[in-house]
Amino acid sequence: MIAALAHFALGYLAVLAAPGPNMVAIGVLAALRGSRAVLPFVAGIAVGAGSLALGLMLLFGALDIDDEAMRAARAIGGVLLLLVALRVLRSPAPVARSAPPGEESVGGALLGFGAGFCTAATNPITAAYFVAQFLGPLAETGAAPLAVPLVALQALGFGVFVAHVFGQAGARRFALAWHRPICVVAGGALAMLAMAMLLPAVRA
Repeated sequence: MIAALAHFALGYLAVLAAPGPNMVAIGVLAALRGSRAVLPFVAGIAVGAGSLALGLMLLFGALDIDDEAMRAARAIGGVLLLLVALRVLRSPAPVARSAPPGEESVGGALLGFGAGFCTAATNPITAAYFVAQFLGPLAETGAAPLAVPLVALQALGFGVFVAHVFGQAGARRFALAWHRPICVVAGGALAMLAMAMLLPAVRA
């Protein structure tokens, strides 16, 4: 179970590390207003990602899957994860925004939280990764319930880290300049996890 959670956490870290709109929005706001100003948006992302994981866990937990179906599900999960890796590898450099939606208006903290929540809860890359894991390794080991709070904690911790780093002068420009190498590393890590799921399913 611990090994499955560790692999899940490493894969999700690769998803989080792939440069995208969330990272740029966090970085821009932190650079303009300081890391504390972005915390509502980061909290929204963490809760949204955790809610997405919880919803998918409950959905697949309600299904009765036998051994043969589990092998097929593992293969499907591996394919999904491979598609996520390809999407990360091909992702274009994100366009910087001045701030997440709603941060400029009155009640910006609540609006920032809502923007972060909706963005994370509807993220197709994150959803595909969770589906692959809940159909595969996490279902086989019974580690899925522990993965849900882990998702929220990872998203929160990574968001706070990005806010702190991007709050430093020149950090955002550096991250954007290294967009492609970061995508290659993150996509390669996800592709290796996908192959680790696909090979046992193919040999079975």
